[in-house]
Amino acid sequence: FITNAIKYAPGTNQVNVTINIKDGQLYLSVKDFGIGIPKEQQHKIFDKFYRVEENSNRFNGLGIGLYICAEIIARHGGKIGVNSVIDEGSEFYFIIPTDEQTISEQEEVSKTI
Repeated sequence: FITNAIKYAPGTNQVNVTINIKDGQLYLSVKDFGIGIPKEQQHKIFDKFYRVEENSNRFNGLGIGLYICAEIIARHGGKIGVNSVIDEGSEFYFIIPTDEQTISEQEEVSKTI
């Protein structure tokens, strides 16, 4: 999240990182003040090899970083998402359980699938 925030916000020197732990969940977000992501493409950015069309030639990358993040977070029983506005920036976040019982329950579900 942090390297993407720096990469896609050229010319800015601010990235906000927020971490909260509440009710057995960890919430982490990284907000940049860069180019933003078009609304109609936001649901695709966690897909394997997907890159936002407008930026694919402007910024280097393979389109697997956010996919890997999403897979890891899902395997921990969490949720990943993005809030973004063109020319204002993007906020990427994830929420994962911190409660050991919740994690154990998620492992049981994973084993049965």
